[in-house]
Amino acid sequence: MEWRILACLVGVTTALTPPFAVTMASAQSGWANRPGRDLPPADLAARPGLNHAHVEGVDLGYRPLVGRSLLQDENFYLLTLFEQVPEALHALTADPDLKVIGAAALARAKAASIACQADYQAQDSNPERQAACTPEAMRWTDAERQKSAEAIGRLYDRSLAVRRLVTEHMRPSGRFQRDVSLDDRALLARAWTQAQDAVDRIIRVYALDEKPRYADIDSIIYPQKGDYYRKLLTLTIWDVSRQADNAAPPYRIALDYALALMEINRRDDAVRQLRLQESENAATFTAAASIRWADYPNATIVVPGWSPEIAYEPLNPGRKIALRTAAGLFRAGRAPLIIVSGARLRPRGTEWTEAFEMKAYLVKDLGIPADRILINPLSRHTTTEVRDNGRMIFRTGAPLGSKSLYISEGRYIGSKELEDRFIRDQGYLPWTLLKRVDFTTLEFIPTLKSLHREATDPMNP
Repeated sequence: MEWRILACLVGVTTALTPPFAVTMASAQSGWANRPGRDLPPADLAARPGLNHAHVEGVDLGYRPLVGRSLLQDENFYLLTLFEQVPEALHALTADPDLKVIGAAALARAKAASIACQADYQAQDSNPERQAACTPEAMRWTDAERQKSAEAIGRLYDRSLAVRRLVTEHMRPSGRFQRDVSLDDRALLARAWTQAQDAVDRIIRVYALDEKPRYADIDSIIYPQKGDYYRKLLTLTIWDVSRQADNAAPPYRIALDYALALMEINRRDDAVRQLRLQESENAATFTAAASIRWADYPNATIVVPGWSPEIAYEPLNPGRKIALRTAAGLFRAGRAPLIIVSGARLRPRGTEWTEAFEMKAYLVKDLGIPADRILINPLSRHTTTEVRDNGRMIFRTGAPLGSKSLYISEGRYIGSKELEDRFIRDQGYLPWTLLKRVDFTTLEFIPTLKSLHREATDPMNP
Protein backbone atom coordinates (compact mmCIF):
# COMPACT_ATOMS: atom_id res chain seq x y z
CA MET A 1 0.00 0.00 0.00
CA GLU A 2 2.71 2.48 0.99
CA TRP A 3 4.52 2.45 -2.36
CA ARG A 4 1.22 3.08 -4.13
CA ILE A 5 0.55 6.09 -1.91
CA LEU A 6 4.03 7.48 -2.50
CA ALA A 7 3.61 6.92 -6.23
CA CYS A 8 0.48 9.03 -6.18
CA LEU A 9 2.25 11.89 -4.42
CA VAL A 10 5.04 12.01 -7.00
CA GLY A 11 2.63 11.82 -9.92
CA VAL A 12 2.86 8.14 -10.92
CA THR A 13 -0.86 7.84 -11.38
CA THR A 14 -0.67 4.44 -13.09
CA ALA A 15 0.08 2.91 -9.70
CA LEU A 16 -3.44 3.67 -8.51
CA THR A 17 -6.61 1.89 -9.44
CA PRO A 18 -9.75 3.86 -8.61
CA PRO A 19 -12.71 1.92 -7.28
CA PHE A 20 -14.82 2.91 -10.29
CA ALA A 21 -12.50 1.49 -12.97
CA VAL A 22 -14.38 1.26 -16.28
CA THR A 23 -13.77 -1.54 -18.73
CA MET A 24 -13.93 -0.15 -22.25
CA ALA A 25 -12.75 -3.09 -24.30
CA SER A 26 -16.08 -3.18 -26.10
CA ALA A 27 -16.31 0.59 -26.55
CA GLN A 28 -14.95 2.54 -29.48
CA SER A 29 -14.13 6.23 -29.44
CA GLY A 30 -14.91 8.33 -32.45
CA TRP A 31 -11.15 8.92 -32.84
CA ALA A 32 -8.44 6.27 -32.79
CA ASN A 33 -6.21 8.48 -30.65
CA ARG A 34 -6.92 11.23 -28.14
CA PRO A 35 -4.83 14.33 -28.86
CA GLY A 36 -3.87 16.83 -26.21
CA ARG A 37 -0.22 17.38 -26.86
CA ASP A 38 1.77 19.34 -24.35
CA LEU A 39 1.48 23.02 -25.15
CA PRO A 40 3.53 25.75 -23.45
CA PRO A 41 1.78 26.83 -20.23
CA ALA A 42 1.75 30.42 -21.47
CA ASP A 43 -0.29 29.39 -24.53
CA LEU A 44 -2.66 27.29 -22.44
CA ALA A 45 -3.18 30.11 -19.99
CA ALA A 46 -3.63 32.73 -22.70
CA ARG A 47 -6.24 30.89 -24.80
CA PRO A 48 -5.21 33.03 -27.79
CA GLY A 49 -8.16 34.18 -29.82
CA LEU A 50 -8.92 36.45 -32.74
CA ASN A 51 -10.80 39.20 -30.93
CA HIS A 52 -8.59 41.97 -29.53
CA ALA A 53 -11.31 44.50 -28.86
CA HIS A 54 -11.45 46.64 -25.74
CA VAL A 55 -14.99 46.79 -24.39
CA GLU A 56 -16.32 47.91 -21.00
CA GLY A 57 -12.81 47.89 -19.56
CA VAL A 58 -12.02 44.37 -20.77
CA ASP A 59 -9.17 43.64 -23.17
CA LEU A 60 -10.27 40.55 -25.10
CA GLY A 61 -6.67 40.09 -26.21
CA TYR A 62 -5.33 40.11 -22.63
CA ARG A 63 -2.52 37.60 -22.04
CA PRO A 64 -2.51 36.39 -18.44
CA LEU A 65 0.59 35.94 -16.34
CA VAL A 66 1.72 32.35 -15.77
CA GLY A 67 2.64 31.02 -12.35
CA ARG A 68 4.15 27.87 -10.90
CA SER A 69 0.95 25.84 -11.36
CA LEU A 70 -1.53 26.07 -14.21
CA LEU A 71 -4.15 24.57 -11.91
CA GLN A 72 -3.58 27.52 -9.58
CA ASP A 73 -3.63 29.99 -12.48
CA GLU A 74 -7.01 28.71 -13.64
CA ASN A 75 -8.63 28.78 -10.21
CA PHE A 76 -6.77 31.44 -8.23
CA TYR A 77 -5.54 34.00 -10.71
CA LEU A 78 -5.38 36.80 -8.14
CA LEU A 79 -2.87 34.77 -6.11
CA THR A 80 -0.84 34.15 -9.27
CA LEU A 81 -0.82 37.90 -9.90
CA PHE A 82 0.59 38.60 -6.45
CA GLU A 83 3.29 35.98 -6.93
CA GLN A 84 4.29 37.07 -10.44
CA VAL A 85 4.56 40.82 -9.77
CA PRO A 86 7.63 41.21 -7.48
CA GLU A 87 6.64 44.57 -6.01
CA ALA A 88 3.17 43.31 -5.11
CA LEU A 89 4.61 40.11 -3.65
CA HIS A 90 7.01 42.12 -1.50
CA ALA A 91 4.15 44.24 -0.18
CA LEU A 92 2.14 41.11 0.59
CA THR A 93 4.88 39.21 2.42
CA ALA A 94 6.04 42.30 4.35
CA ASP A 95 2.63 43.13 5.81
CA PRO A 96 2.82 42.60 9.60
CA ASP A 97 -0.69 41.20 10.00
CA LEU A 98 -0.24 38.77 7.13
CA LYS A 99 3.14 37.73 8.54
CA VAL A 100 1.45 36.80 11.83
CA ILE A 101 -1.16 34.75 9.96
CA GLY A 102 1.52 33.05 7.87
CA ALA A 103 3.64 32.22 10.93
CA ALA A 104 0.66 30.71 12.73
CA ALA A 105 -0.26 28.64 9.67
CA LEU A 106 3.33 27.39 9.38
CA ALA A 107 3.48 26.43 13.06
CA ARG A 108 0.22 24.47 12.82
CA ALA A 109 1.37 22.65 9.70
CA LYS A 110 4.77 21.74 11.17
CA ALA A 111 3.17 20.42 14.37
CA ALA A 112 0.71 18.35 12.36
CA SER A 113 3.54 17.04 10.20
CA ILE A 114 5.43 15.77 13.26
CA ALA A 115 2.31 14.00 14.48
CA CYS A 116 1.65 12.59 11.01
CA GLN A 117 5.14 11.13 10.73
CA ALA A 118 4.78 9.44 14.11
CA ASP A 119 1.32 8.14 13.27
CA TYR A 120 2.34 6.84 9.86
CA GLN A 121 5.14 4.70 11.28
CA ALA A 122 3.39 3.63 14.49
CA GLN A 123 2.53 0.01 15.17
CA ASP A 124 -0.51 0.87 17.26
CA SER A 125 -3.61 3.01 16.87
CA ASN A 126 -3.45 6.11 19.05
CA PRO A 127 -6.51 8.41 18.86
CA GLU A 128 -4.64 11.35 20.38
CA ARG A 129 -1.81 11.07 17.88
CA GLN A 130 -4.21 10.66 14.98
CA ALA A 131 -6.18 13.71 16.12
CA ALA A 132 -2.99 15.81 16.03
CA CYS A 133 -2.32 14.68 12.45
CA THR A 134 -5.30 16.54 11.05
CA PRO A 135 -6.09 18.37 7.81
CA GLU A 136 -7.63 21.06 10.02
CA ALA A 137 -4.06 22.21 10.67
CA MET A 138 -3.69 23.16 6.99
CA ARG A 139 -6.63 25.58 7.05
CA TRP A 140 -6.79 29.21 7.99
CA THR A 141 -9.25 30.00 10.75
CA ASP A 142 -12.32 32.12 10.02
CA ALA A 143 -10.72 34.95 12.00
CA GLU A 144 -7.52 34.70 9.95
CA ARG A 145 -9.43 34.91 6.68
CA GLN A 146 -11.30 37.97 7.92
CA LYS A 147 -8.12 39.62 9.18
CA SER A 148 -6.33 38.90 5.90
CA ALA A 149 -9.11 40.61 3.90
CA GLU A 150 -8.73 43.71 6.05
CA ALA A 151 -4.96 43.62 5.49
CA ILE A 152 -5.44 43.40 1.72
CA GLY A 153 -7.51 46.58 1.84
CA ARG A 154 -4.71 48.37 3.65
CA LEU A 155 -2.18 47.00 1.14
CA TYR A 156 -4.24 48.55 -1.64
CA ASP A 157 -4.14 51.91 0.14
CA ARG A 158 -0.37 52.06 0.54
CA SER A 159 1.06 50.05 -2.38
CA LEU A 160 1.06 51.35 -5.95
CA ALA A 161 2.04 47.88 -7.19
CA VAL A 162 -1.03 46.35 -5.57
CA ARG A 163 -3.28 49.03 -7.05
CA ARG A 164 -1.80 48.30 -10.47
CA LEU A 165 -2.77 44.65 -10.12
CA VAL A 166 -6.36 45.84 -10.33
CA THR A 167 -6.02 48.35 -13.17
CA GLU A 168 -3.47 46.50 -15.32
CA HIS A 169 -4.56 42.90 -14.80
CA MET A 170 -7.75 42.24 -12.88
CA ARG A 171 -10.05 44.54 -14.83
CA PRO A 172 -8.64 44.04 -18.35
CA SER A 173 -8.48 40.24 -17.90
CA GLY A 174 -12.25 39.94 -17.50
CA ARG A 175 -11.67 37.23 -14.90
CA PHE A 176 -13.32 39.33 -12.19
CA GLN A 177 -16.10 40.65 -14.42
CA ARG A 178 -19.06 39.72 -12.25
CA ASP A 179 -17.92 42.28 -9.66
CA VAL A 180 -16.75 44.94 -12.10
CA SER A 181 -19.18 47.53 -10.69
CA LEU A 182 -17.19 47.65 -7.43
CA ASP A 183 -14.50 50.26 -6.96
CA ASP A 184 -10.90 49.04 -7.27
CA ARG A 185 -10.30 48.57 -3.55
CA ALA A 186 -13.53 46.65 -3.03
CA LEU A 187 -12.92 44.55 -6.15
CA LEU A 188 -9.53 43.46 -4.82
CA ALA A 189 -10.91 42.66 -1.37
CA ARG A 190 -13.83 40.70 -2.85
CA ALA A 191 -11.55 38.63 -5.09
CA TRP A 192 -9.15 37.94 -2.20
CA THR A 193 -11.97 36.77 0.06
CA GLN A 194 -13.43 34.54 -2.64
CA ALA A 195 -10.03 32.96 -3.31
CA GLN A 196 -9.36 32.17 0.35
CA ASP A 197 -12.88 30.85 0.86
CA ALA A 198 -12.49 28.58 -2.18
CA VAL A 199 -9.15 27.22 -0.94
CA ASP A 200 -10.78 26.42 2.38
CA ARG A 201 -13.75 24.74 0.74
CA ILE A 202 -11.50 22.44 -1.31
CA ILE A 203 -9.82 21.30 1.92
CA ARG A 204 -13.18 20.77 3.61
CA VAL A 205 -14.49 18.72 0.69
CA TYR A 206 -11.47 16.55 -0.06
CA ALA A 207 -9.95 16.20 3.41
CA LEU A 208 -12.80 16.75 5.89
CA ASP A 209 -15.65 14.97 4.12
CA GLU A 210 -17.88 17.97 3.38
CA LYS A 211 -20.22 17.30 0.47
CA PRO A 212 -19.49 19.22 -2.76
CA ARG A 213 -22.24 20.93 -4.70
CA TYR A 214 -22.50 17.96 -7.09
CA ALA A 215 -21.71 15.04 -4.80
CA ASP A 216 -22.34 12.33 -7.42
CA ILE A 217 -19.47 13.49 -9.65
CA ASP A 218 -17.22 15.74 -7.55
CA SER A 219 -16.67 13.80 -4.31
CA ILE A 220 -13.55 12.05 -3.02
CA ILE A 221 -12.82 9.13 -5.36
CA TYR A 222 -11.51 6.79 -2.64
CA PRO A 223 -13.35 5.13 0.27
CA GLN A 224 -13.46 8.12 2.59
CA LYS A 225 -13.26 6.30 5.91
CA GLY A 226 -10.66 3.77 4.80
CA ASP A 227 -7.08 3.46 5.96
CA TYR A 228 -5.75 4.07 2.44
CA TYR A 229 -7.12 7.60 2.05
CA ARG A 230 -6.24 8.51 5.63
CA LYS A 231 -2.63 7.59 4.88
CA LEU A 232 -2.76 9.67 1.70
CA LEU A 233 -3.90 12.67 3.70
CA THR A 234 -1.17 12.01 6.26
CA LEU A 235 1.58 11.91 3.66
CA THR A 236 0.25 15.00 1.93
CA ILE A 237 0.31 17.00 5.16
CA TRP A 238 3.95 15.96 5.61
CA ASP A 239 4.84 16.69 1.98
CA VAL A 240 3.33 20.18 1.92
CA SER A 241 4.67 21.09 5.36
CA ARG A 242 8.26 20.08 4.63
CA GLN A 243 8.36 22.49 1.67
CA ALA A 244 6.87 25.43 3.58
CA ASP A 245 8.87 28.38 4.86
CA ASN A 246 8.33 31.80 6.38
CA ALA A 247 9.30 33.64 3.18
CA ALA A 248 6.37 32.25 1.18
CA PRO A 249 3.06 34.11 0.83
CA PRO A 250 0.97 33.49 3.96
CA TYR A 251 -1.70 31.48 2.12
CA ARG A 252 0.79 29.10 0.49
CA ILE A 253 0.40 26.14 2.86
CA ALA A 254 -3.39 26.06 2.56
CA LEU A 255 -3.26 26.60 -1.20
CA ASP A 256 -0.63 23.92 -1.81
CA TYR A 257 -2.59 21.45 0.29
CA ALA A 258 -5.80 22.22 -1.61
CA LEU A 259 -4.10 21.78 -5.00
CA ALA A 260 -2.53 18.50 -3.85
CA LEU A 261 -5.94 17.19 -2.77
CA MET A 262 -7.35 18.02 -6.20
CA GLU A 263 -4.58 16.12 -7.95
CA ILE A 264 -4.88 13.10 -5.64
CA ASN A 265 -8.59 12.90 -6.44
CA ARG A 266 -8.06 13.43 -10.17
CA ARG A 267 -9.83 16.77 -9.98
CA ASP A 268 -7.41 18.46 -12.36
CA ASP A 269 -9.78 18.62 -15.33
CA ALA A 270 -9.36 22.40 -15.51
CA VAL A 271 -5.87 21.70 -16.88
CA ARG A 272 -6.14 18.22 -18.38
CA GLN A 273 -9.16 19.09 -20.51
CA LEU A 274 -7.64 22.46 -21.38
CA ARG A 275 -4.77 20.70 -23.15
CA LEU A 276 -7.26 18.73 -25.21
CA GLN A 277 -9.26 21.87 -26.01
CA GLU A 278 -6.36 23.99 -27.17
CA SER A 279 -4.69 21.31 -29.28
CA GLU A 280 -7.97 20.41 -30.98
CA ASN A 281 -9.00 24.00 -31.65
CA ALA A 282 -5.73 25.38 -33.03
CA ALA A 283 -6.54 24.62 -36.68
CA THR A 284 -10.05 26.04 -36.33
CA PHE A 285 -8.79 29.36 -34.98
CA THR A 286 -6.36 29.54 -37.90
CA ALA A 287 -9.20 28.98 -40.36
CA ALA A 288 -11.49 31.41 -38.52
CA ALA A 289 -9.12 34.27 -39.25
CA SER A 290 -10.40 34.31 -42.84
CA ILE A 291 -14.13 34.16 -42.05
CA ARG A 292 -16.24 36.96 -43.56
CA TRP A 293 -18.70 37.35 -40.73
CA ALA A 294 -21.04 39.59 -42.69
CA ASP A 295 -21.87 36.60 -44.89
CA TYR A 296 -23.63 34.77 -42.04
CA PRO A 297 -26.73 35.62 -40.00
CA ASN A 298 -25.23 33.96 -36.91
CA ALA A 299 -21.73 33.66 -35.47
CA THR A 300 -21.84 30.08 -34.20
CA ILE A 301 -24.05 27.05 -33.74
CA VAL A 302 -23.68 25.65 -30.21
CA VAL A 303 -24.47 22.05 -29.29
CA PRO A 304 -24.28 21.33 -25.54
CA GLY A 305 -23.42 17.95 -24.09
CA TRP A 306 -25.69 15.22 -22.78
CA SER A 307 -23.82 12.62 -20.76
CA PRO A 308 -24.08 8.96 -21.80
CA GLU A 309 -26.00 6.71 -19.43
CA ILE A 310 -23.83 3.62 -19.88
CA ALA A 311 -20.07 3.24 -19.47
CA TYR A 312 -19.31 1.72 -22.88
CA GLU A 313 -21.18 4.39 -24.90
CA PRO A 314 -18.83 7.25 -25.91
CA LEU A 315 -21.66 9.46 -27.21
CA ASN A 316 -25.26 9.74 -26.08
CA PRO A 317 -27.57 8.89 -29.02
CA GLY A 318 -29.64 11.95 -28.14
CA ARG A 319 -26.67 14.16 -28.95
CA LYS A 320 -26.39 12.61 -32.40
CA ILE A 321 -29.84 13.98 -33.17
CA ALA A 322 -28.79 17.47 -32.04
CA LEU A 323 -25.56 17.20 -34.02
CA ARG A 324 -27.48 16.30 -37.17
CA THR A 325 -29.60 19.41 -36.60
CA ALA A 326 -26.46 21.52 -36.21
CA ALA A 327 -24.91 20.03 -39.34
CA GLY A 328 -28.02 20.93 -41.32
CA LEU A 329 -27.90 24.53 -40.11
CA PHE A 330 -24.20 24.72 -40.93
CA ARG A 331 -24.74 23.45 -44.48
CA ALA A 332 -27.57 25.96 -44.88
CA GLY A 333 -25.08 28.75 -44.19
CA ARG A 334 -26.53 29.90 -40.88
CA ALA A 335 -23.10 30.17 -39.21
CA PRO A 336 -19.45 29.49 -40.12
CA LEU A 337 -18.56 27.59 -36.93
CA ILE A 338 -20.01 24.85 -34.74
CA ILE A 339 -19.14 24.72 -31.02
CA VAL A 340 -19.64 21.42 -29.19
CA SER A 341 -19.34 21.22 -25.42
CA GLY A 342 -19.25 18.63 -22.67
CA ALA A 343 -16.66 17.31 -20.24
CA ARG A 344 -15.40 13.93 -19.02
CA LEU A 345 -18.19 13.47 -16.56
CA ARG A 346 -20.65 10.59 -16.49
CA PRO A 347 -20.86 7.73 -15.77
CA ARG A 348 -18.49 8.34 -12.85
CA GLY A 349 -14.93 7.45 -13.80
CA THR A 350 -15.52 7.62 -17.56
CA GLU A 351 -12.62 8.52 -19.83
CA TRP A 352 -14.87 9.65 -22.68
CA THR A 353 -15.01 13.41 -23.24
CA GLU A 354 -18.35 14.45 -24.70
CA ALA A 355 -17.13 17.39 -26.80
CA PHE A 356 -14.34 15.31 -28.31
CA GLU A 357 -16.71 12.50 -29.30
CA MET A 358 -19.23 15.01 -30.66
CA LYS A 359 -16.60 16.48 -32.94
CA ALA A 360 -15.65 12.99 -34.10
CA TYR A 361 -19.27 12.30 -35.06
CA LEU A 362 -19.59 15.59 -36.93
CA VAL A 363 -16.43 14.94 -38.93
CA LYS A 364 -16.52 11.18 -39.53
CA ASP A 365 -20.25 10.58 -39.83
CA LEU A 366 -21.65 13.91 -41.01
CA GLY A 367 -18.77 15.24 -43.12
CA ILE A 368 -18.35 18.61 -41.39
CA PRO A 369 -14.82 20.04 -41.89
CA ALA A 370 -12.77 19.61 -38.72
CA ASP A 371 -11.46 23.17 -38.96
CA ARG A 372 -15.00 24.53 -38.67
CA ILE A 373 -15.57 22.92 -35.27
CA LEU A 374 -14.50 24.21 -31.85
CA ILE A 375 -14.64 21.91 -28.84
CA ASN A 376 -15.25 22.95 -25.25
CA PRO A 377 -14.38 19.89 -23.11
CA LEU A 378 -14.24 21.87 -19.86
CA SER A 379 -17.92 22.41 -19.08
CA ARG A 380 -19.49 20.06 -16.54
CA HIS A 381 -23.00 21.47 -16.12
CA THR A 382 -25.65 23.27 -18.17
CA THR A 383 -24.85 26.57 -16.48
CA THR A 384 -21.12 26.35 -17.12
CA GLU A 385 -21.70 25.20 -20.70
CA VAL A 386 -23.59 28.40 -21.49
CA ARG A 387 -20.89 30.45 -19.75
CA ASP A 388 -17.89 28.67 -21.30
CA ASN A 389 -19.35 28.60 -24.80
CA GLY A 390 -19.80 32.35 -24.49
CA ARG A 391 -16.11 32.65 -23.65
CA MET A 392 -15.32 30.60 -26.74
CA ILE A 393 -17.47 32.85 -28.93
CA PHE A 394 -15.56 35.90 -27.71
CA ARG A 395 -12.35 34.23 -28.97
CA THR A 396 -13.60 33.59 -32.51
CA GLY A 397 -13.28 37.15 -33.76
CA ALA A 398 -16.99 37.43 -34.43
CA PRO A 399 -18.27 41.02 -34.15
CA LEU A 400 -19.36 41.80 -30.60
CA GLY A 401 -23.11 41.51 -30.26
CA SER A 402 -23.39 38.80 -32.93
CA LYS A 403 -26.21 36.31 -32.41
CA SER A 404 -25.51 32.60 -32.04
CA LEU A 405 -27.76 29.53 -32.15
CA TYR A 406 -28.15 27.06 -29.27
CA ILE A 407 -29.46 23.57 -30.04
CA SER A 408 -31.76 22.29 -27.30
CA GLU A 409 -35.12 20.61 -27.55
CA GLY A 410 -35.89 20.60 -23.85
CA ARG A 411 -38.04 22.95 -21.78
CA TYR A 412 -35.20 23.66 -19.32
CA ILE A 413 -33.19 25.94 -21.63
CA GLY A 414 -34.85 29.31 -21.58
CA SER A 415 -36.83 28.56 -18.43
CA LYS A 416 -37.11 30.64 -15.25
CA GLU A 417 -35.70 27.60 -13.44
CA LEU A 418 -32.42 27.82 -15.37
CA GLU A 419 -32.27 31.59 -14.97
CA ASP A 420 -32.60 31.16 -11.20
CA ARG A 421 -29.87 28.54 -11.24
CA PHE A 422 -27.53 30.92 -13.09
CA ILE A 423 -28.04 33.50 -10.35
CA ARG A 424 -27.66 30.94 -7.56
CA ASP A 425 -24.53 29.22 -8.91
CA GLN A 426 -22.77 32.06 -10.76
CA GLY A 427 -24.34 35.28 -9.55
CA TYR A 428 -25.15 36.60 -13.04
CA LEU A 429 -26.68 35.70 -16.41
CA PRO A 430 -23.98 34.62 -18.90
CA TRP A 431 -26.15 35.24 -21.95
CA THR A 432 -28.97 37.34 -23.30
CA LEU A 433 -31.53 34.84 -24.53
CA LEU A 434 -33.36 36.37 -27.47
CA LYS A 435 -35.98 33.86 -28.60
CA ARG A 436 -36.73 30.23 -29.35
CA VAL A 437 -36.55 29.94 -33.13
CA ASP A 438 -38.19 26.50 -33.33
CA PHE A 439 -38.42 23.18 -31.48
CA THR A 440 -34.66 22.59 -31.61
CA THR A 441 -33.08 26.04 -31.68
CA LEU A 442 -32.73 29.18 -29.57
CA GLU A 443 -30.97 32.45 -30.40
CA PHE A 444 -28.69 34.20 -27.89
CA ILE A 445 -25.83 36.66 -27.36
CA PRO A 446 -23.12 35.96 -24.73
CA THR A 447 -22.47 38.59 -22.07
CA LEU A 448 -19.07 39.82 -20.90
CA LYS A 449 -19.82 38.52 -17.41
CA SER A 450 -19.27 35.02 -18.79
CA LEU A 451 -15.53 35.80 -18.65
CA HIS A 452 -15.67 35.82 -14.83
CA ARG A 453 -13.69 33.07 -13.06
CA GLU A 454 -13.76 31.66 -9.56
CA ALA A 455 -12.99 28.37 -7.87
CA THR A 456 -16.40 27.47 -6.44
CA ASP A 457 -16.24 24.68 -9.05
CA PRO A 458 -12.45 24.16 -9.22
CA MET A 459 -12.61 21.67 -12.09
CA ASN A 460 -14.40 24.21 -14.25
CA PRO A 461 -13.69 27.74 -13.01
